[in-house]
Order: sequence, then structure tokens, then C-alpha cells
Amino acid sequence: MYLIYSLLLFLFLLFSSPYFLFRMITKGKYKKGLKQRLGFTPPLYTGAGLIPKVKNKDIIWVHAVSVGEVIAASPIIDAIKKRFPNDNFLISTVTDTGQDMARKAISDPKEIIYFPLDFKWIVNKVLKVIQPKLFIMVETELWPNFIREAKRRKIPLAVVNGRISSKSYKGYRIIKPFLKRVLSNIDLFSMQSKLDEERIISLGVSEERVYTTGNVKFDGLKTEPPDMEKLAEELKISLKDLVLVAGSTHPKEEEIILDIYQKVKEEFPDLRLILTPRHPERIPEVESLCKNRNLSYIRRSQITDHRSPITDHRPIILLDTIGELAKVYSLATVVFVGGSLVPIGGHNILEPAALGKAPLFGPYMHNFIESARLLKEGEGGIQIRNKEELLEKVLSLLRGAEEREGLGEKAQRIVKEHQGASEKTVELIGKLLE
Repeated sequence: MYLIYSLLLFLFLLFSSPYFLFRMITKGKYKKGLKQRLGFTPPLYTGAGLIPKVKNKDIIWVHAVSVGEVIAASPIIDAIKKRFPNDNFLISTVTDTGQDMARKAISDPKEIIYFPLDFKWIVNKVLKVIQPKLFIMVETELWPNFIREAKRRKIPLAVVNGRISSKSYKGYRIIKPFLKRVLSNIDLFSMQSKLDEERIISLGVSEERVYTTGNVKFDGLKTEPPDMEKLAEELKISLKDLVLVAGSTHPKEEEIILDIYQKVKEEFPDLRLILTPRHPERIPEVESLCKNRNLSYIRRSQITDHRSPITDHRPIILLDTIGELAKVYSLATVVFVGGSLVPIGGHNILEPAALGKAPLFGPYMHNFIESARLLKEGEGGIQIRNKEELLEKVLSLLRGAEEREGLGEKAQRIVKEHQGASEKTVELIGKLLE
């Protein structure tokens, strides 16, 4: 079965290689991490790199696919460091944005690398170099060959902040006989919710290896706002402005947000909009949408002269930087979190909630079922079904300061009540390390 899996992976790479080659040539994507993905790890051999300073030492390897997983990994790493201060951390990601976030969010990693392609010969080459004492996967990121080869080397493996979306669960059930063999190599499953625990057990994992510890993203959330005056000055926004922040949006959602913005401005002509596409490379596409509507905009990266008058601004800011969205939520009067009006599955609605901003989100929240449930039941977030309901609720919240503040207080209280998952997770990890 592993042979079939490897063959399918090879065929996928073979038939998709023209696309990857095109992206590499035209946009430089994938080129930066290509050698590392193939098992060649040049940074590990540099004077400032891993070898010989870290090889055969106490390395904990944490794998986080992209930005969201890196953010989730950060509080766990901090908690492990407190308990095991002599251990070193190596971080791997799949995406470039994940690499950028790891450099910002993870304090003092020994190295940050791209995760190797999941072929046996590549995996073994990398494991021979790194030799971790523990391998941690964030949010159920499973690579069968890597997991099997790590287990053969007697490396303990743990899944932390584990979750299984409805979509993933349906796919996993189809390959359950194979997946059961893969999962049998993992020593610990620290899951976000009881539903996630039930799903992983139903896929063949023995109950004694599975625990529900909660969502560590609560622990990584900052409930104290940043320096809002400084941030507002940088963005040419007055703290008195009404601001609509639309975070992590996808195609078709930007059109909806811009239409709503134009409609709301009829009643609130000074309303500011901070629009943040989930993927920054889509900024030119969003700029075209603004141009077609004759809307004045500016990219966040183009706002450089902090000395210019605060009144000299564009009404729309396109946030094209990595890692700033969570801070920007603090300036919001109203927040919408994207990936939820289109069938993406939603994004992190806890970031604005932590800052006392009750998020609006759409019907497609299957990747964040538990977060959506908590905020809805605690009246700290509002789920809308469509564009019309979103417009109605944005207007309602802009009109009613008392309603906004009440919802925001409840949202922040929910976050604070659910913090502590990192410590529970580290208690379990400690047993593996000890």
C-alpha cells in the first residue's frame, strides 16, 4: 500500500510538473525551497546552520504547513521551551508564507526549512541529517512515508492541535485500511475537540493514544491590543474613523465586500475599508476590482511616509503584508472574516474575537466548526447566510455602538475562558520526552 501511495504521489508530481515549472519561471514560486524539498538542505551546512552545531543534539522538529499552523505551533513551542529549556527547535513548512510567518512568530528556532517531498529515499536522507528526538505535526498533517521512516528510527511522533474537517474525514474513510497503518505509527494525538477525538478513533487509532486538549490557537491569541495609535498613524487612519476590516477573503468575496462597502457609504460616507485577501499574490486582481468600481485605494506596503497628515488618505487599504492582520483587527469597527461566504471552510475568527471584535462570518465554516459554535452560542460572533444579510448586519453594527461593544465583550470573554490548551498539550508531550 505504501508502494501504491508513492506511485500515486510520483504520478501527481509528474503530471503537475509543467504547472510548477511555469510558476517557478514566471513568479519564482517553489524555486526557493526546491532543493530542500528534494532532500538537499544547504542552510543546514552553512556556518550559521544546523550542522555541525545541532546534529545529534536535542532537536524537536515541528512541522506546520502554512501560516495558520505556524501560529498554532507558536504557543506550544513557547510552553515546551519553559519546561525543557535545553531543547532546540527546527521548524518546517510547505508554503513560502508559512516560512515568512515562522521567522516572525517562532522565537529562536535553530533552523527553518521546507518539508521534504514524501518519498522514502528523500525522507531518509533528511532524517539522517536532522535526527530529531521528537517530531510534532500540527493539525493532523500526515505524510505516510515520513511517518513510517521516522518510526523505524524510533523517533516519537505526536499530532498536536489535531483536527479533522468534515471534508477530510470523508476522504480518510475511503482509505481507512491504509490510513490505519499510517496512524498506528503515531504515539500521541492531542485533538482540538471531542468531535475530532471521535473521528480519529473511528479511523483506527486506539483510545489510549488520543486526548482532547482544546484549541491552542486560543493560547496564541493576544487579548491586549497593540499600540493602536502607532498602528493607526502608520495606516493613515484616525482612531475616530469607522473602519470595516475584511480579513482572509477569497475570489467572489472581494466583489461582495466592495459592493457592500459602496452601499454602506451612502449612509456612512467616511467609512474606511481594510481589505485583506487570504493570498497576497491576488492583490493585483483585487486592485482591478477597485478600479472597475472607481474606488480609490492604496496598498499597505505603499504607505511609507508616516509624517504625512493623517487626513491625507485613501478610503480603501489593501493589506498586502504578512502577519499584520491580527493587529489590524484592533482598529476595526466591524469585522468580516472570509473564506466563509464561499465554500472554502472559513478562517480564524478567534483573532478578532480576542481583541473584543465580534466577527461576522458566512455559512461555510466547516474547517472551524468548534470556533464558530463557541462564538455563536456565546453571542460573541454572528453567522450570516448571504450578501444581503451581511449588508444588513454591517449597517446594524455601524449604527449601534452599544450592540457592537456588548458583542465584543462576549467574544473576548469566550477566548479568555478557553485558553490553556498549550499547557495540557505540553503535559502529554513531556511524557514522550521524558
